[in-house]
Amino acid sequence: MIALHPTFHTSFVSFLKHFNETFDYFECHELLEDYWKEVSPRHKKHALTALILLATSMYHWRRGNFSGAIKTMKTSLKRMDETKNSPFFENINYQKLTENMNLALELMTSSQDFQTFYIEVTNPTLQTLVNNLDLEMNDDLHFLIHKHMLRDRSEILEERDREKKKRDDL
Repeated sequence: MIALHPTFHTSFVSFLKHFNETFDYFECHELLEDYWKEVSPRHKKHALTALILLATSMYHWRRGNFSGAIKTMKTSLKRMDETKNSPFFENINYQKLTENMNLALELMTSSQDFQTFYIEVTNPTLQTLVNNLDLEMNDDLHFLIHKHMLRDRSEILEERDREKKKRDDL
């Protein structure tokens, strides 16, 4: 069996599609967090955590939470540098991404309005996978900005209750 490059994984492809086209940074975070838990749970110094933090920072910035955006962008940049040789960066323009992140950090620091940027895909096969992925576009900016408060949280709350019950039963 041929091993699939980690950037060709459905979650990574979906992350790129959301980051570059739907601008649903909350969904970007969710997708990569699940993928990270599959490949390297509890290992914070991982390329996926750098990208999770990037998505989180963009989400905070768009919401006007400058302190949260700045903090997470700084941590993301640090993690990017720590993991720069990761295969997760092989098929994207790492240099351009970090330049855009540093520019975004400057804008956040001076309380400038939110501005999106793109993650340039350098591998034609990966770009084709991204292009061919059909996602629903949510044009409701209010929902995208406040998604963490407006989404259905029943699964999360049920999981918390299960974990609490396990702890209580010990």
